[in-house]
Amino acid sequence: MSNELYQKAIEQVKEEMVPALGVTEPAAIALSTAKAYEVVGGEVKKVAVLMDEGVFKNGFSCAIPGTSEKGNEMAAALGVIAGKPNLGLRVLEDVTEDDVSKAKEMIKEGKIEINVKRGASDIFIDAIVETDKGTGRAVIKDKHTNIVLIEKDGKEIFKKDAESETSEGKAFDISKLVLKDLIDIAEHTPYEDINFILEAVRVNDELAKEGKQGQGMKVGRGISDLIEEGWLKEDILTYAMAYTGYAVDARMGGVSKPAMSICGSGDHGLVATLPLIAIADKKEIPEEKLVRSILLSYLVTMYIKTFAGRLSAFCGCAIAAGTGSSAGICYLLGGNNEQIGFTINNMAADITGIICDGGNFGCSMKAVTAASTAILSALLALKNIHIPKDSGIVGNTVEETMQNIGKIASPGMIKTNDVILDIMINRRD
Repeated sequence: MSNELYQKAIEQVKEEMVPALGVTEPAAIALSTAKAYEVVGGEVKKVAVLMDEGVFKNGFSCAIPGTSEKGNEMAAALGVIAGKPNLGLRVLEDVTEDDVSKAKEMIKEGKIEINVKRGASDIFIDAIVETDKGTGRAVIKDKHTNIVLIEKDGKEIFKKDAESETSEGKAFDISKLVLKDLIDIAEHTPYEDINFILEAVRVNDELAKEGKQGQGMKVGRGISDLIEEGWLKEDILTYAMAYTGYAVDARMGGVSKPAMSICGSGDHGLVATLPLIAIADKKEIPEEKLVRSILLSYLVTMYIKTFAGRLSAFCGCAIAAGTGSSAGICYLLGGNNEQIGFTINNMAADITGIICDGGNFGCSMKAVTAASTAILSALLALKNIHIPKDSGIVGNTVEETMQNIGKIASPGMIKTNDVILDIMINRRD
């Protein structure tokens, strides 16, 4: 494989690895309303946000960082009141209690309108903010920070054509590679070109330490307590489960610290890294080996997400990032290429059916499940115990398996997504 391809792959990873404060969908909603308001200013009369099903679902029940509030309406209101669009997914970094009070009043007065664009499979947010000084509009498409249109009083002041998207992203198509290519990239790219991944280790570790104090659903704290009480045994598996749970608990509980996201999701980023960090810590594995294993985890996650889509009816955090994590764990513990393929097949046969019902406290349970299954799948693969090729969705090649995982989400679970969305909308009404 050429050095040029290595560099394109690493540039794509850099583009995908972004700090995200809170769940990325409410952050993207806030970013859109903040940007729409920025172009007009003044006293807000009306905020209307049209969004795709996945963004609506993921923002429906999740906490807004730095507050005790939840939901899409609050995200949209806070974006207008306190959003800093130049911070991207950290748009709500400096929200105050006074800002929350103003947002609540805005919602109470009926100034926030949230609508769902049915049938949209890609990320889409269209925010229109009407004030006493005019009307601003901002549209986000495909990625959480990808603003493609800004208007003021109906006149276009910024438009991003499809051709103007990042050249690296267009030049590198991960779906054209095979698992061996992904492993080669992780194994042979010069370390100085990939040690930026240490920032993900630092950021996600800090979030886990915050969550250890007990936020959100307290799944991580609960596992730790069960170990102390003798119900569970302290080992690598339970340590990684608790460690991963700490971070997702904190994130879903509204702790005002970022996660390092991958593929537009902070929880994907946590699941793709934390089980590996936990194992490296317990086994005293060198830093460079950890970084290369996380890179492989990211690449496998990105590969699966290419076929599954950014948002879907299955839990990409557990399934896509969990499978990436498992591949990374197998590599971290000395697995060969065949065994890394084995662990991907094991994951496909085990947890592919986990649904996504939006960003909420339940994400901690799913993340802990992903961490434990990722480790077990990798350990079994290292003993050459694996699901054979002719079993269920496991393909004739590991690439087919990863593609089949994606197909389960889209088109496979489109009807499932509709049912989940109907349940949530009916509860809102």
